[in-house]
Amino acid sequence: MGNIDKQFIPFPQLHNKDGWHGYTHPRMGFFNSDAVIPGVPFGAGFLVADLIGIMDTPHIHDGAYNFFVFTGADLDRIFESEFEVAICIGDSGVNMEIYEITKPSIVCVPPGVFHSPVYFKKVVKGLNTMLIYVGDTTGRVYPRVDEAGKEEWVYERDGTRMCVKDPDRECTFCGLCFTDPSITDDDHRKAMETFYNNASTVGKYKDCIKELRKDYHKISDAIVSPRAVFKGKVDMDKTGQQYSYNVITKPCTLGDEEPVSNGQIAEFLWFSGCDVTSPWDSFDAEIEIQLGPDPEHMETVKFSEPGVIAVPPGSWRGQITVKSANKPICFIPYYTQDKPRYKITQKTVDGKKVLVYDDETTIKEPTAGDELFLQIER
Repeated sequence: MGNIDKQFIPFPQLHNKDGWHGYTHPRMGFFNSDAVIPGVPFGAGFLVADLIGIMDTPHIHDGAYNFFVFTGADLDRIFESEFEVAICIGDSGVNMEIYEITKPSIVCVPPGVFHSPVYFKKVVKGLNTMLIYVGDTTGRVYPRVDEAGKEEWVYERDGTRMCVKDPDRECTFCGLCFTDPSITDDDHRKAMETFYNNASTVGKYKDCIKELRKDYHKISDAIVSPRAVFKGKVDMDKTGQQYSYNVITKPCTLGDEEPVSNGQIAEFLWFSGCDVTSPWDSFDAEIEIQLGPDPEHMETVKFSEPGVIAVPPGSWRGQITVKSANKPICFIPYYTQDKPRYKITQKTVDGKKVLVYDDETTIKEPTAGDELFLQIER
């Protein structure tokens, strides 16, 4: 199959946080897109809290947008789940704005903006946080007070982090700084009092929070309607990513009958079980997708475990065929850029094979990368 089989990346079952109190385990591993498609830098992972608690301390990311997508644990009932989360975000780690979220929502934290802690205030079954980094680095910068009482900055890069309780030691990711099993719900509430008492009420970052929209669709009766969608800068200014939560309930075929390409846009297709407290046990399906460098050289990728299909820019993809779906499947098509997405298909005109764009208005001014534009037959 050449490199085609490498375009499916199964989610590894990680146990590195099994000792963290208040989180489900094993957890779905962090997906690094740049390792699969160079030049498309984003990473994403799932962290599911099953108890009230606090995640992380105030910090910034120097070279990446950080997105938090909050939902309940049952993605097949995404608009029915009960949860409450508070997230701190602002210009200073001392007096951040605090936003209370009770509906499926996305929070955008631009580079250099303080954020965290995240306070899981109400957890019924599980509170899913999809963490997404879009940019050149996931490095963090933490503020701390030195022995002289002055504020200094600690730069964490490539996994190096200092212990929250002992700044002279490197972090071992034991999780006890915010997952200590001896801490009660009331202890968490008291730990957040300082942030609430010092919270800014300016509302500067209110537009960084957006509820996921309900999309009543007619894509297929195999996909639950409404589905949850986020349409990039249509929903939130200065964001390019687009995705939707599609719950597939029975065997079906999705997408165009003939192979298509999204031109210069990378495409990521996520599949998991709908119960994110146990995304592997809740996945019972067989799926096939055709991939290839061009319509004449398509190969079928088959899988029966949660994972991601990565489709590089310029590659071709055929229909998604769900051969069996014994349990509901969560399918998330994900795009990282705000360029207009135009599809390319191959047609035969006067006996000659040509490439045709479905919407030529999107490429009135082709870039150097749009070499396919020159092959269009009008």
